[in-house]
Amino acid sequence: MIGQSNLLTIIDEQIMMDEFPRFSIIIGPEGSGKKTLAKAMAFALESRCNFIEPKIDAVREMIKECYTINDTMVYVIADADSMSISAKNAMLKICEETPKKAYIIMTVCDESSLLDTIKSRASIYHMSPYTPAELLDYARLSKGNLSNAGELIVQDLCETPGDVNKLYAVGVEAFYKFVEKVVDNIAEVSTANALKILDSIDTKGNDEDKYDMVLFLRAFKAVCGKEMRKAVAQDDVEGQMYFSAGIKVASNTLSKMSITGINKGALFDMFILDCRRVWS
Repeated sequence: MIGQSNLLTIIDEQIMMDEFPRFSIIIGPEGSGKKTLAKAMAFALESRCNFIEPKIDAVREMIKECYTINDTMVYVIADADSMSISAKNAMLKICEETPKKAYIIMTVCDESSLLDTIKSRASIYHMSPYTPAELLDYARLSKGNLSNAGELIVQDLCETPGDVNKLYAVGVEAFYKFVEKVVDNIAEVSTANALKILDSIDTKGNDEDKYDMVLFLRAFKAVCGKEMRKAVAQDDVEGQMYFSAGIKVASNTLSKMSITGINKGALFDMFILDCRRVWS
């Protein structure tokens, strides 16, 4: 658990003082290590850990089981952002009076997805932001060494261990070269060919062979920023404006990524078309 020493200290103290909460919520961005922290909690409690799907039937089965278990069990409802209202309402009573042998932990990315009545019954743990140095340590320890260029890419683009995992899955430097090629050619090729870039982008978050959309947009901004700095050094005003426009398009697209229910494939197509428009 690189980067979460403060949380781990708090949890250890709660357990030593027999004050660890029966119901808790871990909040943090996707890939920040919420499930790993929940496993660490179960390990510290010397308990088994059972991951529960955030669906009404699974939640009801968990509630029923909580009242019959003989040994301590930690139940983790992971990715609870997607829980239905009926599933959340089913949680209310057991969250307030959790049986003595059970611990319930929910993990969410977006705190606003929780009912106030559930939050008021829980102890809240917020994942601490990671520093670039911590993420580089994570990459070295869990994934292996990179070239100096690869390490800079990790530090530049990654905000969570999950980001590091995604970059390594596709090849750190190969990914960055792909983005550089897109920046170089997106305004030169035909619209049909430009839109084919989407074929290489993971818009659903479940295809490890494709490039993560958020990381792609961050890298696009980074490449444009590098080119803009070159233009500044060369006193190239037109180049500065050109790459500044690309940064704005990518930033605008990133800001829309968190909109619930947005069609990310359509959003990426609009990103391509907007880049071509400002760079034409």
